[in-house]
Amino acid sequence: MTSLPRTPSNKFSSEGNIPASVSVEHTSTRKRKQPDNDDLKFLEGKFDDQMLLWNKQITECISSSITVAVNSALSIEFAKITSALSEINNNIIKLNADNVCINKSLTDANYRMNEIDQSLHFSSERQDTFDARLKTTEDNAAIAASSVAQVRVLENKVWAMEQQARQCNIEISNLPERRNENLVAILDCLGGAIKLPIRSSDIVAVHRVPHVDQRDHRPKNIIVKFNNRMLRDNVIAAYRATKGLDSTKIAVSGPPATFYVNEHLTLNNKLLFRQCREVAKKLDFKYVWVKHGTILTRKSDTSPVVAIRSSQDIAKIR
Repeated sequence: MTSLPRTPSNKFSSEGNIPASVSVEHTSTRKRKQPDNDDLKFLEGKFDDQMLLWNKQITECISSSITVAVNSALSIEFAKITSALSEINNNIIKLNADNVCINKSLTDANYRMNEIDQSLHFSSERQDTFDARLKTTEDNAAIAASSVAQVRVLENKVWAMEQQARQCNIEISNLPERRNENLVAILDCLGGAIKLPIRSSDIVAVHRVPHVDQRDHRPKNIIVKFNNRMLRDNVIAAYRATKGLDSTKIAVSGPPATFYVNEHLTLNNKLLFRQCREVAKKLDFKYVWVKHGTILTRKSDTSPVVAIRSSQDIAKIR
């Protein structure tokens, strides 16, 4: 702070300190000279200028201090804002990178979804095709089932007709074969053995037939066709009524062999007859026989007779 100007020491040569030895009586007093108005105005002007200078300096000092403080605070805040903006920028960069990854993933997902949609569409079309084919197959199966039933009916009819064509036939099995054998003479001897004459005029045809299984080494069976079914039935009944018949009783040379006389069955009925006997044996059925080309079973003497005409009828044996 600038000090106020003092009166120069050499301007006035008066002694400021009056010695105590100086007597007041001899001292004359005089009044201090009062400043005039111009000096006062001058001083006031100087004072005002000084005050303005101080005010300006104070204002500049305060302004400078405030500016420094504000700048410092602003710098700190700006640094914080800059750091925050930098962090936000980094986060935005990361978000952009994540967004790129997400967009790529979404693109891949959309591509896969399109593939799945195409696959589903293709699967749907194939499913429709399969359904149509399945419906056609079911219809064909139904037709086939109906056809199978019809074929079975036709087969049964054919087998029945084949069996009916054998209604006058007998089949002699296990009779030994001899070279140059006379089958008509053998039948004549058979008629004598069962006490039922068999004339050559009663015979339409007679011959041996090979076995279905070529590995079967038993004698070939003899098929005899009579001119009427009544004679056929009488021959079979007379054979069953005669006990102890063997090959020696009908003039067949060689060791004795038991032979059998039965109705001439078709191959299908022979297989069916064999199945019936096997099932009947397991279930303790007492009788299984053939009459007029039909297989008959009976569990006991008092049980009802069951006719077996097809493999489905075997279930009746119980």
